[in-house]
Amino acid sequence: MKRIVLIISLISGFLFGQQSELKNLKVLPYKTKREVVKFMKSVVAPELGVKCSFCHNMTDYSSDEKDHKKVARQMIAMVQQSNKTMNDLNFHEISCWVCHRGNEHPEHPPKKK
Repeated sequence: MKRIVLIISLISGFLFGQQSELKNLKVLPYKTKREVVKFMKSVVAPELGVKCSFCHNMTDYSSDEKDHKKVARQMIAMVQQSNKTMNDLNFHEISCWVCHRGNEHPEHPPKKK
């Protein structure tokens, strides 16, 4: 029960804190915490099958201490660039799902050189 209260407190603090306090947001185009959380919960978490703590320090979401967050930032930038190309070619946009299919790691990762 204490764990649930702590999680709700952390999420509430993140969601309802001052909207101008987005820190260390480098590749996402969002302006408010609400937009960031909505994207993370509706796209990133289900498409990778992970919870927030996979990439984030739960007491400081802006921290870059976890390598998964650094990789996620690069992957988000890759998807954004791919979608620019897809748009130019009149194709549908892609998302994390294309490779991850709800798993932390793609079933068929790229070959290492």
